[in-house]
Amino acid sequence: MTEKDKKKIKLESIRTRMAVKQTMMSCERSLLTYISTACVFVSLAFTYLKIASAEKFDWFVIVMFIIGFSFLVFGLIEYFIVKSRTKKTLKRINYEFSDLDDEGIEDEIDLLR
Repeated sequence: MTEKDKKKIKLESIRTRMAVKQTMMSCERSLLTYISTACVFVSLAFTYLKIASAEKFDWFVIVMFIIGFSFLVFGLIEYFIVKSRTKKTLKRINYEFSDLDDEGIEDEIDLLR
């Protein structure tokens, strides 16, 4: 294997690792979005409970609580599933590229900046 091939493989491994890290960050952003949506629905339920239906029982409040709780649960489930898959992928990638020496890897990182 020539030096040029080694550099190409190192650069590909760095790009692949960065893509996996980007996927993990995207997963975290999605979780934060689900949490914020859940908070909006729960705060809507509290607001309606406090302002509109303080003296009577209303199904709208229950529905908003259920929708908010559903967003939170679905977001957490999706986060943990995607995170575990991404970690498995990262381990497999690290194993596949582990036979390369890490010498000169900083040069490839500088190329990506």
